[in-house]
Amino acid sequence: MIKALKLVLMYFLILLLGTAIGMVFYYVYLEMQASVAGITSILFNKEDLLRALFYVLGCVFLFICPAMVYVRISNKGGAGNFIAFILLSALTWAVCIPLLLHFEDKVNYNSKSSTKMLTGGYFRENKGKVYYFTSDYNNNPYMNITTVVIDTSDSGQVEVQNISPSRDFILFRDAAPYSDILIKKAFGEESRNPLISFSLILEHARNAFAKKWTFWLGFLSLGLLIASLYGAADLFRWRLLNTGFLLTATFVILAANTLYYHPVVTSFRRQYINNNKFFLLLSKYVDDPPLVMVNLVFTLVFIIIGIVRFAGRKKRNR
Repeated sequence: MIKALKLVLMYFLILLLGTAIGMVFYYVYLEMQASVAGITSILFNKEDLLRALFYVLGCVFLFICPAMVYVRISNKGGAGNFIAFILLSALTWAVCIPLLLHFEDKVNYNSKSSTKMLTGGYFRENKGKVYYFTSDYNNNPYMNITTVVIDTSDSGQVEVQNISPSRDFILFRDAAPYSDILIKKAFGEESRNPLISFSLILEHARNAFAKKWTFWLGFLSLGLLIASLYGAADLFRWRLLNTGFLLTATFVILAANTLYYHPVVTSFRRQYINNNKFFLLLSKYVDDPPLVMVNLVFTLVFIIIGIVRFAGRKKRNR
């Protein structure tokens, strides 16, 4: 019972510390994205604080079950520990994440986005051309900005253009997800197809939550798979190996649920899998039936591993 209480305390400690630390780093990241050369950043931006809160909480909820499994690896648990793990996992995926998505839809998307603007007096290079605004661009939606445009090619010329304000201006498009191309060049390009994308996973959670309850159950296959790692908590005799297996399995699960949407995999699915009659039928009730099936199959594998290991321990203790 004491170990079960310890697990509950660790759950809320990880939730609080993970959210607080994650918010600090992600808020700095958001402020870096929103930064424009020559403009002082606002210390506490309400919109970015809300975005950081919802995003980091979503990430913490994805990681909290593996964290509890690690606590189980470090401290051998009994029936009470196992029951507490099931209840906390159910609380996370059946209550906390849906509540998070509900409030995010009500709060975060009602906040207004800041106006895009580029300051004058800076040289901004993009695709072989350098732009120099004589005054702030897009600050006044009705005023054209005198701009010096330098073509850096061998036969390039220097032109003075009157550029009309537009939120779809090339410097805005190519700076994404940053606000200023200068900031993007300072910090470098972001990977377009990362191995793990929490934003992508959370986006599909939002899509599933916005549809019928069967679609949400389909997304919960990811939660079942992550929680089923508890069955492999003592797969090996050494705790270090069990910890390594937990980290590797968590990484592979999240990577698989990200790479499933990679353009190459998507093209393969559309050509060879999605037109299967079985998956066409399932697609009426869940998103991404092949991914859901794979998640459920490996969930069953980890549950069987846990049952076999439990039966083996019982037999040895007789």
